[in-house]
This record gives sequence, C-alpha cells and structure tokens, in this order.
Amino acid sequence: MRQTLRWGVLAALALGLGGCGDDDVDPVEVRVDTFNVALAGAFVPNEAERRGPVIDAVAALESDIVCLQEVWEQTDKDAFRAAATGRFPHVASFTTGFDTPVDDPRDQNGMVPPTPTTPPCAGATLRANLEAALTCLDANCSTMPGSDDGQTTSAACAEANCVGAVAALLLGDAESLRCYSCLTTSLPTETFGDMREICTTEVNAEVAFRGQSSTMILSRHPLSDVENFVLPGTWNRRVVTIATATLPNGQALDVYCNHLTPIFEGLAFPYTGPYGEGETGPAGWQAEQRLQVEQLITRVAARSGTRPAVILGDFNTGPAAGASVVAEAPDTYARLAAAFLPAVASDFTPTCTFCPSNPNVGGSGPPVWIDHIFVSGLGADAVLSTALTFDEPVVTVGDQRVPLSDHYGLAATLRVP
Repeated sequence: MRQTLRWGVLAALALGLGGCGDDDVDPVEVRVDTFNVALAGAFVPNEAERRGPVIDAVAALESDIVCLQEVWEQTDKDAFRAAATGRFPHVASFTTGFDTPVDDPRDQNGMVPPTPTTPPCAGATLRANLEAALTCLDANCSTMPGSDDGQTTSAACAEANCVGAVAALLLGDAESLRCYSCLTTSLPTETFGDMREICTTEVNAEVAFRGQSSTMILSRHPLSDVENFVLPGTWNRRVVTIATATLPNGQALDVYCNHLTPIFEGLAFPYTGPYGEGETGPAGWQAEQRLQVEQLITRVAARSGTRPAVILGDFNTGPAAGASVVAEAPDTYARLAAAFLPAVASDFTPTCTFCPSNPNVGGSGPPVWIDHIFVSGLGADAVLSTALTFDEPVVTVGDQRVPLSDHYGLAATLRVP
C-alpha cells in the first residue's frame, strides 16, 4: 500500500508539473493605487487633522499594491506600516538623509556637477541675513512667538509676510541663494533654532525634511529585489522606490513608485540646483524633471525589459483634458506616454488630481492632472478600469470638511497574465 501511495503521489506531482508552463497560467486582476498623502508639515494645510484619517483610509484600501508619496517623516512611514499591516503585510521604503548619494548625478551633458563644501549659510553676512528672516518668521508666523522652539505656522504665511526679509538672500548671488534654499526647505518641519543650526553647520542642508524621501510601497503580495533609486533633485530628495511583486498566479510585476520634481513658479521659488540647464525659473525646474524622467525610463528598461511593470506616482506633469484640465509640463508627459502606456480605461473621464477647488490646495493655480499610473509590458486590453479616489471631503477642520490630501488619488485595475 505504501508503494502504491508513493507512486500515486509521484504521478500526481508529474501531472501537476506538466501543467505549470507559462502558457497555462491564468491571468490575475490586480488593483494598483497611487496617492500623494501630503504629510508635508507647514507646506500643506490641515496636516494635524488629516494625519490620522489619511492613515486609516489607506490602511482600509481594497487594493493589491499602493504607491504613496509625501510620507516624508519616518514616524509617518512607521504609522502607515503599522496601520496597514493586516491588509498590506509587505512594505518597501527607505531611510535617506542629507548625505544620501544620487545614483546617477550626471547632468544633461553627462557631467557631474561640483558638490558643496561649506554649509549654505556660512559666513557672517549670510548668517545675518538668515537671522533677519528668522526674526520675521518669529514675529509673524510662529507657533510659539519669541521662542526658538517655535515653528512656521504655514508656508503661505511666510510667503505673505517675509518676502522682504529674505530679499537679500533671494536676490543675491549663488551663495545667498544656497542660504535661501536651506531656509525655504527647512520651513515645513523645523523649529527656528533648528533652522539656524542646520543651515549654518550642515553642508548638504538644501533638501527638505533632512534629506528624507517621500515614497513607499504597500503590497498584499510578497515583494522582492527592493531598490531605492535616488534621482537628481533640488530642494527635496527625489527617489523611485522599486520592488517586484509576486502575484497569486506566480507572475512577477515590477512596481516603480515615483515622486518627481514639480514645476515651481513665482519669485519665491527660484531654481537653485545644478540640473536646470542654466535656467533659474520654471524652465529650470522642468529641465530637472525631464532629466529625472529620462533616468526613470532607462531604469525601467534595464530592470524590467519586456516583463510586466507598473510605473505610478505623482509625476508633477500631465496633459490637458477638455476645458477643465490644464496641461502641466506637457512635453514631459508626452515623453512618459511614449515610453509607457497610460493606464487609462476607455470609460474614464480625465480630471484634475490637484485642483484649486480642494480646500487643502488653497484656491491657487490651475486644475492639473499630475498623478498617473502607467504600465509597461502589458497591452491596452490589460487596463480594465481607472478611477479617481479620495476626492470627497471627509475631515472636519473647524467649521468645514476637507479631503484627506491636497491631491486626489488614482486607481487602476489591471489584468496581468
């Protein structure tokens, strides 16, 4: 009987193995989400009220894979991980800092820009100009007036009240602009005392959130070959969090979670980095964004080849759509759409994901569609549905209700063979 049982088991295994070829694998439907949660300190309104609800909402998503952006602080990354562990036991995120190197630091001409050797606000004149700016912030926009432990109440308050106080930095030479960059990027989360300390002692202090990156992947399915691909970036650490998800049918799906440089406009947002092709205004920010896109396209091709991949996140670029959506850096979006397939189902009506009607945006700027999901190695028939998410006002702030973020999310259901 044991001999008969053994041969029966071997026969069953042989039959099972014979049916495991790639052609016999059933396709699986996968929902993927991208959501910029805007936990960015004083840069985005209503953070304290939104934090708990947005973490809970993400943890409750009926999704397979989620790409989050603007989870800048490690404490918030840990909170998302803890809240979502029941639904999303697999997480990819990284800790970065002021000294995290860029994977490919070459500019558009193939040259590596020189790196700084002194703190941004070194020297008596720069220190004095920094102090004038901090004095203005303390007088007009402090959570604790008269104390170095105070923080900026909002970036909008700083821009409205203290542009004159930073004029010497903002309109000065390259060294003054370095000091201005440090001051601006430290506004959202640092105390005034820490701003002074960081900007006068830390050589690489021109990136916000102490050089931390903002992306993370949550997944129902196992993740492997996790990678932190650090892009050239000014004012913020820009990275692509990459992982390979193993789906229930055994197929590998590569995931690229992005948050690219925005196109800043206005006097208070000069381009101060080395990747702007000589431009100091919006064209400089766009040049940096295009360089990031080229590096992303190259990385996807090298890692994934023809294997199925999803490339998603806040790209800060997008097309015009009818009369209600304004193009944002459309040539950059066109480059992305030429390299990857937009995961836009035929019945989806394009709409803004960053909209001035959202109270967390503050009513400024045009309505733009800058949060996207792309696929590679899959055909258009693989995109089953596309939907806007988190666009309802659900958080009570004073006497009004606001959405979870200044961005709305985007979801797509894909059929992966």
